Amino acid sequence: MRLRTRLPLAALGFLAIAQLTSPARPWMILLTGLGLTLLISWLWARAIRDKVSASRRSTGAWVVVGDVIVEHFELRNESILPVLWAEMADFSDVPGYAIGRVAAVGGQGAFAWQTEGVCTRRGVFTLGPWELRLSDPLGLFDVTIRYPEARSLLVYPRIMRLPEFPLPHGRSSGRASRRRRAPIQADQVVTARPWQPGDSLRLVHWKQTAHRNKIMIKQFEQEPAGDIWLMLDLDAAVQAGEGQESTLEYGVILAASLTAKHLNENRAVGLIALGQERAVIPPQPGRDQLWRILYALAHAEASPDWPLQRALLHIRPDLGRGRTLILITPSAGDLRGLRDLEGLGATWPADLLDLQRQDIAAAVILLDAASFRGETSAALPALQDLLADHGVPVSVIEKGYPFRPLVTIRRKRKVLKTLPGFGRVVEIEVEEEV
Repeated sequence: MRLRTRLPLAALGFLAIAQLTSPARPWMILLTGLGLTLLISWLWARAIRDKVSASRRSTGAWVVVGDVIVEHFELRNESILPVLWAEMADFSDVPGYAIGRVAAVGGQGAFAWQTEGVCTRRGVFTLGPWELRLSDPLGLFDVTIRYPEARSLLVYPRIMRLPEFPLPHGRSSGRASRRRRAPIQADQVVTARPWQPGDSLRLVHWKQTAHRNKIMIKQFEQEPAGDIWLMLDLDAAVQAGEGQESTLEYGVILAASLTAKHLNENRAVGLIALGQERAVIPPQPGRDQLWRILYALAHAEASPDWPLQRALLHIRPDLGRGRTLILITPSAGDLRGLRDLEGLGATWPADLLDLQRQDIAAAVILLDAASFRGETSAALPALQDLLADHGVPVSVIEKGYPFRPLVTIRRKRKVLKTLPGFGRVVEIEVEEEV
């Protein structure tokens, strides 16, 4: 609680000095009136400081882009004095979510309201902290009640409907892999590697674990090539665009949608996303794998530390053999006139093509970074031709690609509308699809 301005105290001091130096009835009346006003305002502000509180609650700790955040607030006043003005100031960092409000509540009463906001960006955000700002009726004293607690909100990327991207088939199709009844028992263990988050405990190599004194996971020499690695290029130097219309967000949407698509086909899918956080999730089938990958994609942010060539060299030992690598990248470079590996030199296409010697089938989804800058790329056709000449399927996604949600949600919400000619504001209910 604080006095908004020191002017009343200065006036009180001036009146006190005037009364002492030249006593007069007007000075005494003004001094007494101002003193009582300050005292009453102070007592009023102190009462609401000690007797007024607010609460905030919401359900769920995660949502998907396009979902609605709903929060419930309640302002309670246990004092007999009314609260004529209370402002709720929120410091949440959810994009586009503004829930500030001014309310009033009578003595020993309560006032409740609900706020809604649409999640427009994937990522990790916080709801809170927040403050309740109050004042006495004359506005002499400000009261601030702080609520420092903040709750994390995880917004997953939305899964979109995608066209059929051409993929190499490897040595067996997904249907063939579905017919295998016991793939783990049928495969031969060829080596072991350290445990990583997301690895199943069924794959623990107990002898190696005991020998090395750390958890080791079995590496299998699989006969079919149904497993898929999705690799998202998070090199900050090659990203283009802003916000939702950026290569970063397009790449995240593509990775999430491809994960859902191939998991629904009973394929084992893994993710490589080396950015501000390092995410390497080995291929596994099942619904739980979808949420693991979506969680990693929700945290994905570009970083200058992982150019694509370095990332390919880094993850090469973990790829295994007989798998498919789908690379999503906005990096086109300038490869005009080149058609062989020798001419490529130390570039990411050379490293990608070199993976074919490791029995890894590759496919590339190129994000046309130039289109996100309003330009035309001269290097992209050359890269497409070079990869196609070496048997690597290539697809190009430009800015403005019409992503359509795989699952649409119809919702109703209330909006305020001003009637033309009358100036009257009414509340109407609208239905929309997200």
